[in-house]
Amino acid sequence: MTSSTTTENRRPPRLVYMVVNPLMSLLLRSPLHGRLSGRMLLLQFTGRKSGKRYRFPVGYKQVGDTLFVTTNSGWQKNLRGGVPVNIWLRGQQRRATADVTNDENEMREGYRQMLAGEPQLSQIIGVKLDADGSPNAADLARARQRGYVIVKLKLV
Repeated sequence: MTSSTTTENRRPPRLVYMVVNPLMSLLLRSPLHGRLSGRMLLLQFTGRKSGKRYRFPVGYKQVGDTLFVTTNSGWQKNLRGGVPVNIWLRGQQRRATADVTNDENEMREGYRQMLAGEPQLSQIIGVKLDADGSPNAADLARARQRGYVIVKLKLV
Protein backbone atom coordinates (compact mmCIF):
# COMPACT_ATOMS: atom_id res chain seq x y z
CA MET A 1 0.00 0.00 0.00
CA THR A 2 1.68 3.21 -1.14
CA SER A 3 -1.12 5.72 -1.57
CA SER A 4 -1.45 8.36 1.09
CA THR A 5 -3.93 10.81 -0.38
CA THR A 6 -5.90 10.77 2.88
CA THR A 7 -2.92 11.58 5.10
CA GLU A 8 -3.64 14.74 7.07
CA ASN A 9 -1.73 17.14 9.24
CA ARG A 10 -3.41 16.68 12.64
CA ARG A 11 -1.70 19.16 14.92
CA PRO A 12 -3.43 19.71 18.28
CA PRO A 13 -4.99 23.11 18.95
CA ARG A 14 -2.69 25.82 20.32
CA LEU A 15 -4.54 25.81 23.66
CA VAL A 16 -3.47 22.19 24.20
CA TYR A 17 0.18 23.24 23.89
CA MET A 18 -0.34 26.12 26.32
CA VAL A 19 -1.72 23.76 28.97
CA VAL A 20 0.26 20.58 28.33
CA ASN A 21 3.76 21.98 27.62
CA PRO A 22 4.38 23.42 31.11
CA LEU A 23 3.25 20.17 32.72
CA MET A 24 5.39 18.06 30.38
CA SER A 25 8.38 20.35 30.97
CA LEU A 26 8.06 19.89 34.70
CA LEU A 27 7.73 16.10 34.40
CA LEU A 28 10.67 15.73 32.01
CA ARG A 29 12.97 17.51 34.50
CA SER A 30 11.69 15.55 37.50
CA PRO A 31 12.39 12.03 38.81
CA LEU A 32 8.89 11.19 37.52
CA HIS A 33 9.96 11.39 33.85
CA GLY A 34 9.67 7.57 33.51
CA ARG A 35 8.16 6.25 30.28
CA LEU A 36 7.56 9.77 29.01
CA SER A 37 11.31 10.15 28.45
CA GLY A 38 11.40 7.36 25.88
CA ARG A 39 9.67 9.59 23.32
CA MET A 40 9.91 13.12 24.64
CA LEU A 41 12.79 15.36 25.62
CA LEU A 42 12.96 18.90 26.86
CA LEU A 43 14.75 21.27 24.48
CA GLN A 44 16.24 24.57 25.66
CA PHE A 45 18.00 27.19 23.54
CA THR A 46 18.45 30.94 23.23
CA GLY A 47 16.82 32.90 20.43
CA ARG A 48 19.30 34.26 17.88
CA LYS A 49 17.88 37.77 17.66
CA SER A 50 15.82 38.15 20.82
CA GLY A 51 18.17 36.49 23.29
CA LYS A 52 15.06 34.98 24.84
CA ARG A 53 15.39 31.53 26.41
CA TYR A 54 13.04 28.92 24.97
CA ARG A 55 12.28 25.62 26.66
CA PHE A 56 9.63 23.12 25.61
CA PRO A 57 9.04 19.40 25.11
CA VAL A 58 9.50 17.78 21.72
CA GLY A 59 9.18 14.24 20.43
CA TYR A 60 12.37 12.56 19.31
CA LYS A 61 13.93 9.41 17.92
CA GLN A 62 17.46 8.51 18.95
CA VAL A 63 19.88 6.79 16.59
CA GLY A 64 23.30 6.46 18.18
CA ASP A 65 24.34 9.88 19.48
CA THR A 66 21.93 11.74 17.19
CA LEU A 67 18.39 12.69 18.15
CA PHE A 68 15.92 13.43 15.35
CA VAL A 69 13.12 15.97 15.88
CA THR A 70 10.68 17.30 13.30
CA THR A 71 8.74 20.56 13.31
CA ASN A 72 7.24 23.23 11.12
CA SER A 73 7.22 25.78 13.95
CA GLY A 74 9.14 29.01 13.66
CA TRP A 75 11.48 28.19 16.56
CA GLN A 76 13.51 25.93 14.28
CA LYS A 77 15.05 29.01 12.62
CA ASN A 78 17.07 29.55 15.81
CA LEU A 79 18.79 26.17 15.45
CA ARG A 80 20.49 26.43 12.08
CA GLY A 81 24.23 25.85 11.86
CA GLY A 82 25.37 23.80 14.82
CA VAL A 83 23.81 25.85 17.62
CA PRO A 84 24.53 24.68 21.19
CA VAL A 85 21.42 23.58 23.08
CA ASN A 86 20.56 22.00 26.42
CA ILE A 87 18.26 19.02 26.57
CA TRP A 88 16.78 16.90 29.31
CA LEU A 89 17.01 13.35 28.01
CA ARG A 90 15.73 10.48 30.14
CA GLY A 91 15.85 12.65 33.24
CA GLN A 92 19.40 13.93 32.71
CA GLN A 93 20.47 17.34 31.50
CA ARG A 94 22.75 17.02 28.46
CA ARG A 95 24.40 19.32 25.95
CA ALA A 96 23.98 18.94 22.22
CA THR A 97 24.49 20.83 19.00
CA ALA A 98 21.48 21.41 16.79
CA ASP A 99 21.24 21.73 13.06
CA VAL A 100 18.23 21.99 10.79
CA THR A 101 17.74 20.52 7.35
CA ASN A 102 15.00 20.62 4.77
CA ASP A 103 17.08 18.67 2.26
CA GLU A 104 14.82 16.05 0.68
CA ASN A 105 17.26 13.15 1.07
CA GLU A 106 18.13 13.98 4.67
CA MET A 107 14.45 14.40 5.53
CA ARG A 108 13.65 11.07 3.89
CA GLU A 109 16.24 9.34 6.08
CA GLY A 110 15.18 11.24 9.20
CA TYR A 111 11.51 10.37 8.69
CA ARG A 112 12.39 6.75 7.93
CA GLN A 113 14.01 6.61 11.37
CA MET A 114 11.36 8.64 13.19
CA LEU A 115 8.16 7.19 11.79
CA ALA A 116 8.88 3.48 12.15
CA GLY A 117 6.37 2.28 14.73
CA GLU A 118 5.04 5.81 15.39
CA PRO A 119 1.57 6.10 13.78
CA GLN A 120 0.65 9.17 15.87
CA LEU A 121 3.63 11.14 14.61
CA SER A 122 2.82 10.03 11.09
CA GLN A 123 -0.67 11.52 11.47
CA ILE A 124 0.61 14.75 13.03
CA ILE A 125 3.07 15.54 10.24
CA GLY A 126 1.05 13.91 7.47
CA VAL A 127 3.74 11.54 6.20
CA LYS A 128 3.12 7.81 5.95
CA LEU A 129 5.68 5.10 5.31
CA ASP A 130 5.42 2.97 2.20
CA ALA A 131 5.60 -0.83 2.40
CA ASP A 132 9.41 -0.73 2.07
CA GLY A 133 9.70 1.51 5.17
CA SER A 134 10.56 4.71 3.32
CA PRO A 135 8.45 7.88 3.58
CA ASN A 136 5.90 8.29 0.84
CA ALA A 137 7.41 10.72 -1.71
CA ALA A 138 4.21 12.74 -2.22
CA ASP A 139 3.65 13.05 1.55
CA LEU A 140 7.25 14.14 2.03
CA ALA A 141 6.92 16.78 -0.68
CA ARG A 142 3.74 18.14 0.96
CA ALA A 143 5.40 18.21 4.39
CA ARG A 144 8.33 20.17 2.97
CA GLN A 145 5.88 22.61 1.33
CA ARG A 146 4.20 23.08 4.74
CA GLY A 147 7.60 24.02 6.21
CA TYR A 148 8.51 20.81 8.01
CA VAL A 149 12.19 20.29 8.70
CA ILE A 150 14.35 17.77 10.51
CA VAL A 151 16.27 19.04 13.52
CA LYS A 152 19.30 16.90 14.31
CA LEU A 153 20.56 17.10 17.87
CA LYS A 154 24.07 15.70 18.20
CA LEU A 155 24.96 14.80 21.79
CA VAL A 156 28.20 16.36 23.02
